[in-house]
Amino acid sequence: MQIIENYLMMIIDQLYAFTGNYGVSVLLLAALIKLALYIPTQQQYKSMKDMQAIQPEMKKLQDRYKSDPQKMNTEMMLLYKKHKVNPLGGCLPLLIQMPILWGIWKTITSYQAVFGKAYFLWIGTPLSFKYPEIFARNLAGHDLPLLLFYGFSMYLTQKTSTTTASTDPATVKTQQMMSTFMPILFTYMMWQWKFPCALILYWLAFNIFSIFQQVAIMKSPPAKAVEDVKEN
Repeated sequence: MQIIENYLMMIIDQLYAFTGNYGVSVLLLAALIKLALYIPTQQQYKSMKDMQAIQPEMKKLQDRYKSDPQKMNTEMMLLYKKHKVNPLGGCLPLLIQMPILWGIWKTITSYQAVFGKAYFLWIGTPLSFKYPEIFARNLAGHDLPLLLFYGFSMYLTQKTSTTTASTDPATVKTQQMMSTFMPILFTYMMWQWKFPCALILYWLAFNIFSIFQQVAIMKSPPAKAVEDVKEN
C-alpha cells in the first residue's frame, strides 16, 4: 500500500505543477482514475442494466418456484445463461477500486502538511475565517457545504443505480429507502469523523463522473439477448 500511496502523491504533485492548485489536482486525479476504470465500470453498469431488463422473468421464476429454492436457483442460472447476463458483473470494478480508495485515503491523510496549505473555490476564503465551524480554511480541514454536495452526489448515484425495473413492491420500497438513508448516514459519519476536504472533493468528483457514465449506459439500447425479454 505504501507503493500505491507514494505513486498517487507523485501524480498529485505532477498535476499540481501543471495546475498550480491542489484542489484542481485532486479533481484531475479523480478523472484519471475514473478513466482508468472506465472499461470495468462500463461492464458493471451494463450488468446492472441487463439485470433490470430481466427482472420480470426473475419475478415469475421466484413466484413459480418459491417452495423449491433449489429448482429456483437452477432456473435462475438458466435464465442468466439464456440472456447472456452475468449477475456478478458488478463485483470486479468494486474489488479493483478498494486498494485505490485505500491509497487515496492514506495519501491525503498522510500529507496533511501539503493540503493544510491548499485552497479551492470558497475553501480558504474570508468566509472560512468568519464561519470556521462551517467553512474549511484549507483542504485538510472540514467543510460542511462540500460535504453536503458529496451527500447529494451520493444520493444521485444511488438513485441512478436503483433497480427500477423490479416488480416487487417490497424490493422497490427498500431500494428507495436505502437510496435516501445511506447518503444521509455517510454524510453524518464523515462530518463526525472530520474527513479532510481533499478526500471529500475526490469522492465528489468521482461520483459526478460516475453519474454521467451511469446515465449514458442506462440510456443506451440493451443487448439483443436481453431485449428479447421485452419482446417475449
